[in-house]
Amino acid sequence: MHRCCLRSTSTSTAVAATTTSLHDESGDFRILCLHGKGGNGEEFLKRLLPLRTMLDDSLADSTVSIKWEALTAPYQISDTDDAYAWWTMSPGVRSFNADEYIGFDESASNIMDALLPSDASTSATKYNYDLILGHSQGAILLSALLATNVELQRSNCTYILNGAAWPNPFKKALTSLSEQTQHEIKKGTHMLFVMGQTDNINPIESAKQVHDSYQKAGLDVSIVYHEGGHSVPNGRDPDSERALGDICDFILQAVSEKAERVDASDRGI
Repeated sequence: MHRCCLRSTSTSTAVAATTTSLHDESGDFRILCLHGKGGNGEEFLKRLLPLRTMLDDSLADSTVSIKWEALTAPYQISDTDDAYAWWTMSPGVRSFNADEYIGFDESASNIMDALLPSDASTSATKYNYDLILGHSQGAILLSALLATNVELQRSNCTYILNGAAWPNPFKKALTSLSEQTQHEIKKGTHMLFVMGQTDNINPIESAKQVHDSYQKAGLDVSIVYHEGGHSVPNGRDPDSERALGDICDFILQAVSEKAERVDASDRGI
């Protein structure tokens, strides 16, 4: 498992990071990023620079520090490029109509290893991240993992899914969430979908299926639309800048809510 991290400053660069317990610095808000098919962790963090910069500006007078980390998927799909995928499929098959994600379990295990401290107790686990942001195949992975993994469900994580699609092999898990009394996703958990109106890779209708499943399960689900395609808004035009601002506001809300939880815990509430 490859991991790289960037602290949210305009001058930050990609560096290697070892797996450690990440809650040593109480002022940090930590975001785990999952790239799309054909990408890698370091490249994805660079693509998120406009969002990171906007957050920097918004928190300029705050003591909060945003720490960004990204995992690189385990399956290299090109011998010449630094391109990776979270699973493999037969030629011509898409994630939203596949019957199987070959290698999904390894990717899921990598994410949970990153999320959970190695010394975590089962009674009182402090998770390593506050927010998980997935793009494309990374967003599909996140949607399937949350529907099936109890440890992730128990976390206080907030979620952003950019360019998501229906995780077809896990359709039963998603469609049954609203009927389950067993799942442990906290009511009101925040989940943001970012959808490009001209996305011709993962159609909006497919992402809306995921949105509707989690909304029915009791999550606080919202959508940011933008006029672009299958990409993270980059702020280079007014519409993209507006969408980027909406994503930034969503993250700032999560930062504020974490601060309130920490304050309440410190006061024994």
